[in-house]
Amino acid sequence: MANPFEIVKDSSIWQSQKDFAVVNKTDTALRIGIVKKASNDEETGELRYLVEIQSYNDKVELNCKLLRRFGGVYNYEDFVERGYKFNDQPDPVNAFEAKAGDAVLVGLLNGQGREGVILGGINHAARKTTIKAADGPSYMSEFNGIETVINKDGEYTVTFKGQPTNIAKLNNSPSAKIAPAEYDKKVGTSFFKFDKTGSFEVNDNAEKDKQFLKIDKKGGTVQLVAGKISLKFTKSSELVNLKAKTTDVISDDKITMKTKEFLITSDTKAYIKSPKVAIGKEGVELLDQLAKLIDKMGMVKPISPLGPCTPLMATPEWPDVMAVQAKIKEITGAF
Repeated sequence: MANPFEIVKDSSIWQSQKDFAVVNKTDTALRIGIVKKASNDEETGELRYLVEIQSYNDKVELNCKLLRRFGGVYNYEDFVERGYKFNDQPDPVNAFEAKAGDAVLVGLLNGQGREGVILGGINHAARKTTIKAADGPSYMSEFNGIETVINKDGEYTVTFKGQPTNIAKLNNSPSAKIAPAEYDKKVGTSFFKFDKTGSFEVNDNAEKDKQFLKIDKKGGTVQLVAGKISLKFTKSSELVNLKAKTTDVISDDKITMKTKEFLITSDTKAYIKSPKVAIGKEGVELLDQLAKLIDKMGMVKPISPLGPCTPLMATPEWPDVMAVQAKIKEITGAF
């Protein structure tokens, strides 16, 4: 019988397909995984992720890149996936619903297990989807407390909710199902929105005395509200309505107003305080006319039963009248 070890066959010529299949085997399956850690490559700065993937009954840690919507030098999209707290020991629990890392779908580059690509996210086991299929095409997302919604009518709403008040619990080691996010509504709930009429609104949505700006495209109005203060513009009637408890206007150089009629109603007092005041029209100013009136009155000669008297300006009291006239002339302005 020939010795089987007498001749060693050249594997480049005598190949065993079965043996080479083990070496060249590729894995084309997509794997469900959960992000454990995010980091930047020390040399390139590229975002890298340590992902725990599920391969049949085994859990395997894989070094992954992140798939983006844009991959250009000037056109790009970067964002950081969330990991969770772990150590060199196996996780206390295996359930994904207890792990705070983002749930992802992973593919292997060239089918090899040396490097993976995160193709996108999948619904986390601890989160319940609220969007309804019966509503038809719609959209909802949340990132760091910023919620974006496009409903079935195409209405677009972005709401600032703030970071969850219980977010620190995501840094705990996995133990039980992660609780839903909780928010401070005194801080969050501010939003801006485009509704189905094409109108636009920015609103702080405060629990008391809301503040908002609304452009009502259908109604043809623009409204600015801060609690009980409101300013409204009506396009069709060209009307402006302002309501406030106190109104202060400061203009460093000039205020110009022009209208056909001007009406001011004051229930208690009205003041005009200025070094110079002009009331009237071109060529006729009220205070100037009052000063001239005093001059004319000074020349009046009263008629008594005994005949004409001396002019009023000759009386001993006339200097007091002249003093008042001087003060009127002091504040008299001109057009």
